[in-house]
Amino acid sequence: MAWRIGVDIGGTFADFAALDTASGTLTTLKVLTTPNAPGEDVAEGLRRLASGGLELGGVERFVHGTTVGVNTVIQRRGAPLALFTTAGFTDILELARLRMPDPYSLFCERPAPLVPRQHVFGIVERMDAEGATLTAPDRASVEAAVASATAAGCEGVVVSFLHAWRNPAHEEAVAAMIGELAPDLFVFRGSEVWPAIREYERSSTAVLNAYVHPRIAAYLARIQEQLQVAGIAAPLLLTTSAGGTMTAERGKRDCVGMLLSGTASGVVGAGVVARAAGEKAVLTLDMGGTSADVALLVDGVPSFGAGQTVGEFPLSIPTVAVISSGQGGGSIARLDAQGVLQVGPESAGSTPGPACFGRGGTRMTVTDAALILGILGQGELGFGAIAPDKGLAEAAAAPIAGQLGIEVAALAEGVLQVAISGMLVEIDKLLARAGMHASELTLMPFGGAGPMLGALLAETAGIKRVLVAPGPGTLCALGALAADLRRDTMRTVLLSLDGRGWGRVGAVFGELASEARTALEAMGGAGEARVSLAADMRYRGQSYELTVPVPDAVAGAPSPAALLELFHRTHGEQFGHSDPAAPVEVVSLRAAASRAAPPLPMPRGAEAVRDAVPEAVIRLFLGGRWQDAGLHRRAALTAGAMFAGPAVVTQADCTVLVPPGWNARADALGNLILEAA
Repeated sequence: MAWRIGVDIGGTFADFAALDTASGTLTTLKVLTTPNAPGEDVAEGLRRLASGGLELGGVERFVHGTTVGVNTVIQRRGAPLALFTTAGFTDILELARLRMPDPYSLFCERPAPLVPRQHVFGIVERMDAEGATLTAPDRASVEAAVASATAAGCEGVVVSFLHAWRNPAHEEAVAAMIGELAPDLFVFRGSEVWPAIREYERSSTAVLNAYVHPRIAAYLARIQEQLQVAGIAAPLLLTTSAGGTMTAERGKRDCVGMLLSGTASGVVGAGVVARAAGEKAVLTLDMGGTSADVALLVDGVPSFGAGQTVGEFPLSIPTVAVISSGQGGGSIARLDAQGVLQVGPESAGSTPGPACFGRGGTRMTVTDAALILGILGQGELGFGAIAPDKGLAEAAAAPIAGQLGIEVAALAEGVLQVAISGMLVEIDKLLARAGMHASELTLMPFGGAGPMLGALLAETAGIKRVLVAPGPGTLCALGALAADLRRDTMRTVLLSLDGRGWGRVGAVFGELASEARTALEAMGGAGEARVSLAADMRYRGQSYELTVPVPDAVAGAPSPAALLELFHRTHGEQFGHSDPAAPVEVVSLRAAASRAAPPLPMPRGAEAVRDAVPEAVIRLFLGGRWQDAGLHRRAALTAGAMFAGPAVVTQADCTVLVPPGWNARADALGNLILEAA
């Protein structure tokens, strides 16, 4: 018997999805995360799966997504680093980009760089914009910088020089010198991590990579050790920010590639469900303990982009295009200096967790609010890992309710409304950029808290249809199982699309495709590889570019006219206008090689239309009053079952709220479809 296991570590729970390839049976599980003992949550989940009959020795594929990297950045617990830059450019991290975090505040401050200014050292070297050496690297300046970095207690060095995207020779030479002078220092080069134009973005991405490297490398080694102890021979694969997978050995160096892994794998899992259900345009809502992440899917395929932020810092590598807001199940409610109710971005996480968890938390969270309203507490929470205490939730809410002069239940409903409004701000931005209207979309909520608020969010946003997958609380883990093995390559070229430039474009596309295939085979061995191409393009004179995917038809018979047409069309879709007469330049070219993961079974049942009878009547506080609602168990809702809101549906991994004025039915795939009446 062969098994495949997908694992995703979030802010509160570690999610597991285990597929029996012989029977097609999917087993899911949640265990509380162990932030003070990273990796122990994975070991505990494996022990529980084994006690339930899973044969760990028969695991043929093990894919893991984790928040260790992103949490390291957010909590600023990374390695002490030195940054070696071109002499005269040592303020690069402080200068950053001339944008303030809050343009409406006169007192806002930029985040402190991950490398303090006193650990940034200028190296005497210079290369021109075409990659020709003007001044060779000066060994004496390298020796002085290494001595200072070592004396300051730095554990690693990032080498990021001017114009190294064009020619990495100076960075390579200095990295070799550091290896001779201080072998104990680990070294990353900006041109190695992501060889893109723009010094700040390239340097910042390389710093992020180095900052999390020791913790990620140690964490992955720990997981590999645990898999070995458990008797799992399958190699450890990691989900990546681009929605694919890579090997653990690759991930120990390519750390930035997995910073947003959990977010991306959730979108991949949603795509699998959306394609099977025939949903054309889907807005995903991944709501866990810390944040709410939204993305758009068209025909089950997410959009990709660069420029996501990790913590407060830009990440230039390609990622699944996701927008996050700081509203999750563990987000803390508070009154600001003006006495206005706020929710998030501070989160209680799993330790101490929401007040109702009884693990030491004393501040009211979104989860506490849902428990007070009667939405939660009707069934298991987190596969029985938590027995929420309503009294603790009410005690945490009482001080805020007292300050506002309202009942605790009214405060709880207000907390949900504020959380939803925070998500709606980001959704409106996403839809405006995509040129889409909410009425065109189906909302797909998942994560431990997504289905709880999904229909309320849809109602506020103007979305009329909600699809809740069979296992929404563990959809990120399912997405890990569905993620392809993938390797991305890119190169900045800065070429005009005239006859001479076009020849270079074609040659670089070929080189990048070959590099991507080779890297893929190094990770996963020989086999089929699908290569996709994209070009970062702009009108001459523009400051920033658009990433234009190159379809297979164009890639197979490339021409400058075809690429220009793609760019003008994309520019028109994104900004509402284009200028076919304006000169266009290609800034960077990209290639991604991927190998499909084994398909996931999506069995269909026969639908028998019937009215579902609730097993009990419960009380919910919605719309400013207490009202009766039906209680359903998800397992009892066979294909064709129908019922009307208000209702609550409980299952082991989450709770689904069907508000008043909404109808629900179970489809042949086991999805729960909610539609506004």
